[in-house]
Amino acid sequence: MSSVAENSTGRPNRRFIKRPDDKALKQEIEGLKNEIKKLDLTNNEINAQINKVVTDPKVIERRKELQGQLKELVGKQSTIKNERGAILDQIKGVEAQLKRKISEIQTKTSKHAFKNVQEIDSRVNYLDKLVDAGDLKLADERRYVKEMSSLRKLRKDFGSIEKQQELIDQDKAKIAELKKKLNAVQNKEVQQQFEKIQKELDQINDDNKSVVNKRNELFGKRNEIKKNKDAKYDQIRKLRAEFDAEFEKFKTLMTEERKKREEESKQQQLEEKKQKRKEQAEKQLSEASVPAFTTEINSIHTLLAYFDPSYVKPQPKKSATATNSNVNSSGNGRKIEMPEDVVVLKKEQESFFEGSKSKKASKQKKSKAKNFTVEPDVIVALGDLSIPLPTQADDVSSTIDTLKETLKALEDKQEEQTKVNIEKAKAKIAKLEAEEDQAEAEAAEAETTEA
Repeated sequence: MSSVAENSTGRPNRRFIKRPDDKALKQEIEGLKNEIKKLDLTNNEINAQINKVVTDPKVIERRKELQGQLKELVGKQSTIKNERGAILDQIKGVEAQLKRKISEIQTKTSKHAFKNVQEIDSRVNYLDKLVDAGDLKLADERRYVKEMSSLRKLRKDFGSIEKQQELIDQDKAKIAELKKKLNAVQNKEVQQQFEKIQKELDQINDDNKSVVNKRNELFGKRNEIKKNKDAKYDQIRKLRAEFDAEFEKFKTLMTEERKKREEESKQQQLEEKKQKRKEQAEKQLSEASVPAFTTEINSIHTLLAYFDPSYVKPQPKKSATATNSNVNSSGNGRKIEMPEDVVVLKKEQESFFEGSKSKKASKQKKSKAKNFTVEPDVIVALGDLSIPLPTQADDVSSTIDTLKETLKALEDKQEEQTKVNIEKAKAKIAKLEAEEDQAEAEAAEAETTEA
C-alpha cells in the first residue's frame, strides 16, 4: 500500500466530501405542494358545478324504471335462449339416433333386392302361383321352390328390421313434436318490448343531451386537474428520488473515505510498529553484543583491589565478537547492521570504598590484625559470585586465589558466551518478525474476505 500524502502539518491529506443540501429541495417541493393546493381548490369548484348541473329527478326516475324493465327483458331473453338451446340439443340428439338406425337398416337391406316384408311376400305369392299352375318345366319349378324357401327365411330376418323401422318412425314423430315446441318458444314479443323501451330511453337521453354534455365538459376539466396533480406528485417523487440518490452517493463516498482513513491509520500503525520493532531489535542485539560476564569480571577486579591494594586492573582485551558491527541474522537471511553512532556502554562496578591505596587502607590493614571486618557491599558481591567469605585475615589470600581463578574462567568463556547471547537475540528477533509477518498476512486475508 502506498503511503498517504501529507500536507505541511505532517498529517495525511483528507478528501472533503460535501453533504447534499436539502434546503433547495424543500423549497421546490413546498412550491409544488402550494400549486397542488390551488388545483384542489379549482377541483372543488368544478365538483360544485357538477352537483348543480343535474337532470330532472322525474326524468331520472323514469330512466331508472325503463332500465329496470330492460334488465328484466334481458333476463327473459336469456331464459328463452336457454330453453330453445335445450330443445335444439334434444332435436340434435334424436336426429343422431335416427341417422344411426336408418344406417343400420340400409346396411341390412343393401345386400338384398327387397326393402321390406311386403315386397318379399309379393314375390313369394307370385312364385307360388307359377308353381301351382303346373306349366313350368321341372328345373324351373325346382328353382322357384328353392327361391321361395330362401325368401321365407329372409322374411324372418326382416322381422327385426320392421321393429327398427317402428323406432325410426317414433324418432321422427318426436322430432316433429320438438320442432313444434321450438316454434312455440319465440323471442319476437320480448324483442319488440325491448326495442320499444330502448327507443324511449334514447329519446330521454336526446332530451337530456345538453345536461350530459355540460357534465361531460366538467368531468373533462376535473380529469385534466387530476392529470396536473399527478404530474406534480411525480415531479415531487422525482426530486426526492434524485436527492436520495445523491445522498446515497454521499454516504458511499463517506464510507469509502472512512475505510481509506482506517487503511491509512492501519498502515501508519504498522509502520510505527515496524519502526519500534526495529529499534527493539537493535537494542536487544546491542545488549547481546556486550561481552558476557562484564558485570561479574568488573566485580572481581574491584574485589581483588579491595583485598589486595597493590592489584592493578589490566587493560581489557578487544573482543572480536563485541566489535563486530555487521552481524548476520539467522533464520531469514537478513542482515542487521549496527548504527555507526552506537556506543556500547559498560557499567563499571563502583568501588566498595574510596582510597583503597591511601593511608586509610594502611590503617585498615593494621586494624585487620586486631579485628578482621569486611564491608557489607563486599559480602554481597562475594555472595553473588558464590565465593566463600573470609572470616579472618589468613583467609584473604585464599579468597584472592579463588577470585583470580573465577576471573580466568569467566574470561576464557566470555567470547563463547557472548556469541551464544547474540545467537539467542537473533533467534528471538527472527521469531518476532515471523509472528508479525503472519499476523499481517492473516489481517490482509481477512480484509479480502470482507470485501
